[in-house]
Amino acid sequence: MSQYDDRSWYPTMASGQGTPAYPVSCSSTPYSPNAAFQMAKLGTLIGLTGAGALNLHRYQQGELAPSEAALNTLRAGVASGLATAAASLVASQFRSPTLAIAATLVTGTAAMYALNAPSKPDQASEVPANESDAETA
Repeated sequence: MSQYDDRSWYPTMASGQGTPAYPVSCSSTPYSPNAAFQMAKLGTLIGLTGAGALNLHRYQQGELAPSEAALNTLRAGVASGLATAAASLVASQFRSPTLAIAATLVTGTAAMYALNAPSKPDQASEVPANESDAETA
């Protein structure tokens, strides 16, 4: 007799008529702050490795100074961690795996877009000198 045939291996309530002793649902457990922190750590590590590799190539080609490469890598890692935590939080609210994946992609993309938006330069510096001369004449 195998361990699977021996009913003593199963909890007393679960070995009944084939029905579980507890309700079965497809939903995940409620989202906890610890889970958000764990996902943020994972996203940060993934972001740091990807950005680190990219910035290392750019540094070796002479496009970036070492301090710029390190700062860019750190920024990308933090942004990736925040986006991962936000996407995981939103995805945990859906029961459907398809909707959860779609929510993850949309939320992660929106968060990375917002966190990596380039700063807007002064509008005065955008106007070339020739155009400002033509407007005053």
